[in-house]
Amino acid sequence: MRNKTIFSVSFLAFVLLLAITAYAAEMAGKCSLCGMNFAGNENTAYEITFNDGKKATYCCAHCGLYVNATETGKVKAARARDFIGGEWMTPDSMTFLFKSSATPACAPSWIAFGKKKEAEKFQKGFGGTIYNSAEALKARAKMPKGMKM
Repeated sequence: MRNKTIFSVSFLAFVLLLAITAYAAEMAGKCSLCGMNFAGNENTAYEITFNDGKKATYCCAHCGLYVNATETGKVKAARARDFIGGEWMTPDSMTFLFKSSATPACAPSWIAFGKKKEAEKFQKGFGGTIYNSAEALKARAKMPKGMKM
C-alpha cells in the first residue's frame, strides 16, 4: 500500500512538472505583456532589461512603451526593432508612429522607426501621429495597458 502511494505521488509530481514545462515553453514565444506570439512580429519587437538583470521581450512598441513608461525606476535599458530594417536600436534614438491604419501587432498600433523620414513616408500612406521617444513614452503612459480590439 505504501509503495502505491509513493508511486501515485511521484507520478502526479511528474505530470505536474511536464505541464509546467510545457506552459513555460509555450509562453517563451509570447509577449510578456499581452501574450501575442512573436512569430510574425519580428520587426516590431521591444525588449527591456530591468535593474535586477532580468529581460522581458514584448511583441511591439505598444506593449514595450507601456512597461518602459510605467516602470521607469525598474528599467535599466531598452531596445526596439526598426520596423523597416529590423535592426535593434535604443528607443531614445527612434521615431514612433501612433495609430496608423497599419496594425502589425497590437492596437492601437505603435510602430518604431529608426529614421524619422521613414516614419513620415509610412505616415503618408497609413496615417497616424509621429512622436519622438520622450513624447511616445509620455503619451503611452497615459493610455490603458491593454489592446483595443
